[in-house]
Amino acid sequence: MKKILSCLLAVLLLASFSISAFAAEVPSVESEKQIPTVAEAVDADGNDVAGGIVITDYEDKDTLPEDAQKQLDDAAEALEDLAALVEGNDELKELLDGKEVDCEALFDISVVGDEIKLPVELKLELVNPDNFAALLHFVDGEATLVETELEDGIAALTLEEVGAYAILSFVEAE
Repeated sequence: MKKILSCLLAVLLLASFSISAFAAEVPSVESEKQIPTVAEAVDADGNDVAGGIVITDYEDKDTLPEDAQKQLDDAAEALEDLAALVEGNDELKELLDGKEVDCEALFDISVVGDEIKLPVELKLELVNPDNFAALLHFVDGEATLVETELEDGIAALTLEEVGAYAILSFVEAE
C-alpha cells in the first residue's frame, strides 16, 4: 500500500511541476500603442531629466491621479469632433491647410520628483513621424498648438506644463 501511495504522490508531484512549466510558456502580447517615448529631456537648470518624464497612454489613465484622468477625458471628448476642433483653432487650421488629420495618440505627460523645473526642453521619439501633423496640449478640453520641430523622427518642443497631449497625424490618401 505504501508503494502505491508513494507512486501516486510522485505522479501528482510531477504533474504539478508540468503545469507551472506550461504556464511559463504563454507568450506576452506586444503593445501596439502609438504614444511617443522620451528621447531626451533637459530641465530649466540644464539637468538631464529624461528619467523623470512619464508618458501615460489614455488607455492607462486609471493609473493617474483624478485630475489628470479628467484632463484626458476632456481632451478625448474634444477630439471626438476633430473637424470642429480644427475649425475653431485658427493657428491649427492654418497649419493643416485643409488636409485631413486623425488623432494618432492621446496621452498624459507628467514629471516624477520635485527637482524637475519647468520648462523642459523635450525630445519625443514618434511612432509614426512621416505623417506627423501637430502636437496639441489640452487644458479643460481646450486645445493649444505646441510649437514642435521634427527631425529624424524626433519631435523637439518646450514642455511648459504637464497634462494631456495629443498627436495629430495626416490621413494617408488611399
